[in-house]
Amino acid sequence: MTPENEVFDQLSLGVMVIDLDYRITQMNRQGAMLLQVNGENFIGESVYDLFPNAPEEVRHVERTLRTSEEFTFEAIPYQWGKYNLYLSIRTRILENNGEVYGAMVEYNDVTNFYEKEQRMRKWMEDMAVNVIPLSNGIVLLPLQPIMEQVEFEYILDQGLHNVVYMKATQVIIDCSTISTVALVFFEKLSKLIQSLSLMGIRTTITGMKPELSKLWVSSNLPALKVKFFTNLQVALNELYDK
Repeated sequence: MTPENEVFDQLSLGVMVIDLDYRITQMNRQGAMLLQVNGENFIGESVYDLFPNAPEEVRHVERTLRTSEEFTFEAIPYQWGKYNLYLSIRTRILENNGEVYGAMVEYNDVTNFYEKEQRMRKWMEDMAVNVIPLSNGIVLLPLQPIMEQVEFEYILDQGLHNVVYMKATQVIIDCSTISTVALVFFEKLSKLIQSLSLMGIRTTITGMKPELSKLWVSSNLPALKVKFFTNLQVALNELYDK
């Protein structure tokens, strides 16, 4: 084994190289382990023969060779046959003096990272629509700073579902933990309030900080039929005194 090959095999990510006929010309030790191929019998084999059942959506290095387009993916599902992974993928065209002679793909197992990220995203989504029942048809929706990082359609759909499930007639949207937002935050909030209103559910907003109030006023969004209170306790005193 040459010193170059020894270095190639010490890489912590998988690398595979194919020629113009889609034959594998190189694959390092980590690459073989990730793809669960043994020995060096795969060298000279066509990727279509070695992985005959691989779906087209995972054949990125072949597509790179075919189209000369290079691809980068942080995490793609590599789930077919015996495989149950999420891989990071980066493909490259290989050239020598302007002549293409093959393509290569770098790949790594990011399954644990991806699953951890998905659990964190699920936690963020749940926090963004954490509707808390109070009493007398009143529920509390405490907005979180993470709301801007969650798909609004999820907030709208799941948030409304939670409110209806609790048979709420009044929703208190508390903004006390929100310090800085982009203008789009108020556009989303406005749509949420309008949706609640169309369902016959009244909305109260509490804890709006001065900076947020100024930004909302400057947004030129349509006026909403909502009540504002300085904090949650004042709102609850008003609502329960009725």
